[in-house]
Amino acid sequence: MLICALVVVVVSVVLDGTTEHVELFGRVLPPSCTFQRITGWNCPGCGLTRSFVFMGAASPLQAFKMHIFGPLLWTAVAAQLPYRGMRLWRNRARG
Repeated sequence: MLICALVVVVVSVVLDGTTEHVELFGRVLPPSCTFQRITGWNCPGCGLTRSFVFMGAASPLQAFKMHIFGPLLWTAVAAQLPYRGMRLWRNRARG
């Protein structure tokens, strides 16, 4: 869980985003929502990736505009870092 949370937070910081797309080192990444690509409709999760990218760039207001739950979910994932780190440290100290 610690590694997954770390990857999510690091990727959200490394990626750049606009309200239309996400970029990695200046290259536009393809849309990640298969449902939207197939149907043309937004799914309930559409905008979460861009919301996470805006949170990684410390733009919570823009993140809220992308997805209402994005900042909350990103904060929950980021909170796993110190929590899981402390649990791991305590378990090793006992061990």
